[in-house]
Amino acid sequence: MKIISILFFLLFFSGEAFAQEVQVPFDSSGSIQIVNQDLEQRLDLFPTYPHFLEARLYHEPDSSYILEITSFENGQMVKDRIPKSANAVRLLREDVDARLGPQAPVVKLDQSSRTKFLVWETILSLSGYAPAIESGFSSNNVGLNTGIELVIGGLGYLIPSVLTQNAPMTDGEGSLALGGAFLGAAHGLLIDVLLSNGNTGLEIGPFAAAVSVGETGIGYAIASKNNMSEGTADIIRYGGLFGMMDGLGLAFVANNTPSPSLWAGLSLAGSAAGYAAGTVMANNQTYTRGDASVVLTAGLFGTLLPPLLYASAISYNTATNPASALVLLAVAGNVGGVVLGNSLMQGKQFSNGEGTAVILGTTAGYTIGLGIGDILTSSNQINFSPWEFTVPIVIGTAAGFGISVATIGKGTGENSSTGWNFQANPGALMGALLPQRQPNTPFIPPFFSAHCDF
Repeated sequence: MKIISILFFLLFFSGEAFAQEVQVPFDSSGSIQIVNQDLEQRLDLFPTYPHFLEARLYHEPDSSYILEITSFENGQMVKDRIPKSANAVRLLREDVDARLGPQAPVVKLDQSSRTKFLVWETILSLSGYAPAIESGFSSNNVGLNTGIELVIGGLGYLIPSVLTQNAPMTDGEGSLALGGAFLGAAHGLLIDVLLSNGNTGLEIGPFAAAVSVGETGIGYAIASKNNMSEGTADIIRYGGLFGMMDGLGLAFVANNTPSPSLWAGLSLAGSAAGYAAGTVMANNQTYTRGDASVVLTAGLFGTLLPPLLYASAISYNTATNPASALVLLAVAGNVGGVVLGNSLMQGKQFSNGEGTAVILGTTAGYTIGLGIGDILTSSNQINFSPWEFTVPIVIGTAAGFGISVATIGKGTGENSSTGWNFQANPGALMGALLPQRQPNTPFIPPFFSAHCDF
């Protein structure tokens, strides 16, 4: 019962309502909740908006309607909220039905992220679920263990494929579902550590896999219910990731040697708070996938830079200086980076390619700074000023990020799934840190991965 209560709190925390208005469908069958760019190209409902992004229809408490059209005009994102009467909405739905015609079922089913979802689920099943579930059996029979892993790995493709065969899988649904899969693995590990105070048993692998599967379904359901775009889903799952990192850090701020239940509990609480913060951000601003990538970049590198500056300022020594100050600055830097990235993206519409350019530009600046620091300290690697090493890193990272964002400007407003896609899997790191019951079959899927969609 205790586990169920924790899971309910954690997994449903981000499912709060997105607005006071009630969103209603555009068609009479109730299937089209949002008109995106792809659907608008087929229906041509709003020809007066050449840079159309999306349209939504809301039912107001006074029984009137609001048609909300989001477009990108003169380098800025613009939302037009047009009042509509009940009769006008009826005529609009009749028009939509007529334009859809006999091909309506095909047009309505958006499976743009189904292939990506199935690929990642297959990889996660083979590298994560299969060894995790197999580790729960204390068997030394190599043939049996291998057979179990292969069966589970195959089912990891087959079951999602069947379930999504005739179901929508938009970019937003795929993003939040995969976020639930990867973060769910970490949540499962943390819950098991919390309840056992670190004395985990053979149940930890199967339990982590079960929570991961559960959060995959919940992420998909929440994204589907709220008609999330990919950028919105990304911001919410990045919030869950950053919140878990910050919660873990605060545990070490509170105690240099925190108990397993303390760092696991604060990590879970932080992840829940991060999901909530991401939801608030998504409520107040429209994000593209590129926008979310900028926030992710600022948060990640923001975690790194403040501790570096502090360590240089006090000539940090692990033997005499506590680590809690470094960790606290890392948490503060992460929060500050997210706030900075969020503020920079207000009124902007970065495409996926432009968001990727910011990630790569910032990383390039960091690596150049790191290289210069190595060169400056190469002549004397024992007695050198820490600033010689730190300042180039900070300047390089900040310049790479700032120049990348500035040169892109307002962004193109393109809503494309092409470009690089980065996935962070904190469950892998957690799995690596926990004791392994069967070293030959550890539950350690990739911690970080990237792929390019063409």
